[in-house]
Amino acid sequence: MSIIGTFNGANIIALPSDVDSACMAPASLEFDAQEVVGVTTSPFTGSQQLFDWQQSWPIWHVGFAALDRHSADKWESFLMQCRGPLNVFSIGDPKRATPKGNPVGTPVVNGAGQSGYTLATRGWTASATGVLLDGDCIQIGYRLHRVTADANADSSGHATLAIWPPLRETPADGATIQTSNCKGIFRLVASTGNKSSTTTSSLFGLSGFQIREAL
Repeated sequence: MSIIGTFNGANIIALPSDVDSACMAPASLEFDAQEVVGVTTSPFTGSQQLFDWQQSWPIWHVGFAALDRHSADKWESFLMQCRGPLNVFSIGDPKRATPKGNPVGTPVVNGAGQSGYTLATRGWTASATGVLLDGDCIQIGYRLHRVTADANADSSGHATLAIWPPLRETPADGATIQTSNCKGIFRLVASTGNKSSTTTSSLFGLSGFQIREAL
């Protein structure tokens, strides 16, 4: 088992394609945003009352093209090592590994005790425009966030980022903000249904699997 650390008591398992250059990487990621917003609808007027519980998380479906024997064995072993949702792993979106913005400077968290869907930051180059753009990713510790609005730095090198999902553990003042090759901590959604197959053409299939942010 390729254990590279622990997270809240769970083993962090390395992705096969991260540690073995001969192992084929996933071919697709399907994104599904989960929101905890309650709705009650009046049976008489149809009017609705909304309850925002200030919580969100991503679910991804990880898909694969046909695999060779080596890659199939590595990914099947990985799924067995995960043991359903028991253990966790780090993964990011390879198509968003590089930001669209121009993250000049050395960004860090600006102030302790932050929570919610915004993050105060500092350390950017003063008055830089477009340090991060809508859709860019950031990583703080093990947490992956998407920036949901373009951000500019002010004359002091400060910028407030609109992010999704909300902050989990309160980041420390001065915590490093990673802006490229960002990853988050995830686990399998289910203990079953993570299927694979073989064919007479000597190709191997992995039906893919659903993952969610580890909370």
